[in-house]
Amino acid sequence: MSNGDHMSLQAIHDQLGAVLEDRVTELMTHIKTAQALSRQIARTEEEIERQRRLRETLEADLGPMRKEADELAAATEQLASKVKGAKGAVERLKALRDELSAMDT
Repeated sequence: MSNGDHMSLQAIHDQLGAVLEDRVTELMTHIKTAQALSRQIARTEEEIERQRRLRETLEADLGPMRKEADELAAATEQLASKVKGAKGAVERLKALRDELSAMDT
C-alpha cells in the first residue's frame, strides 16, 4: 500500500471517526433528553396520584360535613322559630304591661 493510499485511508478513517463521534454525542443528548422527560413524566404521574388520593380524602370528609351542615341548618331554623315566638311573647307582655300601667293611672 502506498503512502498516498495510506493517507487517504487515514483521512477516511478520521472522517468516519468524527462522524461517529458527532452521532454518539447527538445520541447521548437525545438519551439525556429522554431520561429527563421520563423523570418529568414519573413526577407528573406521582403528582396525579397524590391529587387523586387528596380528592378521595376530601370527598370522604365532605359527606359528614354536608350532614353536619344540614343538621345545623335545621337547628338554626328551630332557633329562629323560637326567637320569633319569644319576640311575640315579649310584645304580648309589653302590651299587657302597658294595659296594666294604664289601669293604674
